Amino acid sequence: MKAFVLFYVILFFMSCNSRTDNPFQIREGLSKAGDNCKLLEGVLEHYSKNPADSLKLKAAQFLIANMEGKYSEYYNTPWQNIASALYRWNDIPDEERLLVKHDWGELKVEEDVKFITSEYLINNIELAFKVWMEQPWGKNISFDVFCEEILPYRVGKEPLENWREKVLIAFADMNNYFKEHPDITAVEACGMVNKQLPAFTWVSTPMPAMNYSMLMSTPRGTCDEMGALAIFVMRALGIPVTRDFTIQWPNRKLGHSWNSVCDSSGTHISFMGVETNPGDYHLGTRLRKSKVYRNTFARQNHINEADSLIPFELQNRYMKDVSSEYDGCNFNVELPIHFINPTEVNRYVYLLSMGKEASAVVGWGQIEDGKMSFSSIGKNVLYLPVFYQNDEYTPAGYPFRLDDSGQLQVFQPDMEKCETLIVSDAGKDHPWLYRMQQGVFEGANRMDFFDKKVLYIIKDMPGSDYVKVGITDLTPYRYLRYVSPKGGHCNVSEIQFWGKNGRKLDGRRIGTSGSWYNSPATKDKAFDDDIYTYFDATEADYAWTGLDLGTPQVLAEIHYLPRIEDNRIIHGNRYELYYWNGDDWKVLEKKTAEMNQAHFQVPSNAVFYLRNATNDTESNKYFMVKDGKQVWI
Repeated sequence: MKAFVLFYVILFFMSCNSRTDNPFQIREGLSKAGDNCKLLEGVLEHYSKNPADSLKLKAAQFLIANMEGKYSEYYNTPWQNIASALYRWNDIPDEERLLVKHDWGELKVEEDVKFITSEYLINNIELAFKVWMEQPWGKNISFDVFCEEILPYRVGKEPLENWREKVLIAFADMNNYFKEHPDITAVEACGMVNKQLPAFTWVSTPMPAMNYSMLMSTPRGTCDEMGALAIFVMRALGIPVTRDFTIQWPNRKLGHSWNSVCDSSGTHISFMGVETNPGDYHLGTRLRKSKVYRNTFARQNHINEADSLIPFELQNRYMKDVSSEYDGCNFNVELPIHFINPTEVNRYVYLLSMGKEASAVVGWGQIEDGKMSFSSIGKNVLYLPVFYQNDEYTPAGYPFRLDDSGQLQVFQPDMEKCETLIVSDAGKDHPWLYRMQQGVFEGANRMDFFDKKVLYIIKDMPGSDYVKVGITDLTPYRYLRYVSPKGGHCNVSEIQFWGKNGRKLDGRRIGTSGSWYNSPATKDKAFDDDIYTYFDATEADYAWTGLDLGTPQVLAEIHYLPRIEDNRIIHGNRYELYYWNGDDWKVLEKKTAEMNQAHFQVPSNAVFYLRNATNDTESNKYFMVKDGKQVWI
């Protein structure tokens, strides 16, 4: 048997070397299987008997070669007890308290290599091949894509089950429809299936690992759970789908994950499982990103270091960098190393995304001839290149960013060249700005907007200042409104409609009734001339607010302001201005605000943040200075 295994190890790596670099992975996996080794060897033997199964043999070898590090996590209690608790999750947001109250028992862990059966693997392979061969788009899906995006028997660390069989039963009608329409593409099929998935209740607290059956019966969780359900169903139907993610938002806590589907050309198109279809806007495309990665089943050897020399965020060997596939994340940077490497053992420099609320290592770069280079990084993000040693980071250079055009700016303070800074904004973050992206302004002459005309679409995420838009449509409209995009809750602080006569138009407030949790943030707040009030609709999708002008009017301009917070500098409060001096944040000056402003003398080419020492609060944004004013990074 050992000779048999070795023969097929060699065969696998001669024919399928693109999916793994280590010629001993199968042998190593089998050696760690213990008593389960014979069952895994049985899978290889099963597919070696018939030459017609040569491709299935390669698939089995691929799964076994990359089985290391994959496992199931579950609680030793009936799922209905856990599901019942999950439905009351919002009442008990603390995970530990929830576990204690409902006594889920001990968390069990089962390594795949030691517990998976030959029958399970064979059944998974057979069903995966069946849909790959039968679906109309299957002929356009390469074996490599099949191995990564259809074949895998698990998505995360969920308890294993025969999920392919369950999906094929539950979605039998749709599966038959695909077979009857030979021209349908994987992308089109993906959109059709996604619309049939159950709506999810979003919760911020991490959920227990859930398999397909658990997700269908308990449709709630984070973006990870939503994406997992999409992967289970899509892959069972032969649609090549994977999970993409960003480790850390530039200035928001935590990261985000979403899905992508592979089309006939090998290009991946992103979508959000359960929520949005391929090509539609979602958080993964709307918000700024530093780097984007894709989960893989095959082990990736992109950083040739021991895990002890790699920051925690990058120790996952089952992910690959796909940043270049996303707009705004395809810039390459080369910088000089300004500071001494504390160790010669680590041959890499890492990229820290400097968020005021949270920072995280998001990528790595090469070191050569006193320079460091980073590939495929996002713009409008503040980065700090760092060395890593003994769980600590030390700067390798100064902070930098890429502006809208991709132009590099390194923040190396020039203490000899100073200028006066007038601070008028306390620097609170506006996490709702993205909620207006893809929002629409419309005009109509029927109260039901049946005859509506699109006047303007907000294509880019607005800033925290008024946006002014000229309107060329000369048609008089009685009814004007703003319609929020999916997930936008119609979050807008102010809307102003201006007529051709240069006067601001006014009328009766109309729109979606109510507000989130019956707060004062109703539709009329969008027209009250107070920038710190806003509309927050109960409906997340396509809520709207507008005006009934009484008589048709010609519109000349639209002025709008997204939902923001009160960011005013408070008169009489004491403020501390911090700047990055090369290796840490240092207090530059302390000033008392006068008339809602604070004046500082600052070095040029530096990056700053502000702290209110009077009420012990810090801004949660960094900024630079241009023409004596704050420019947010």
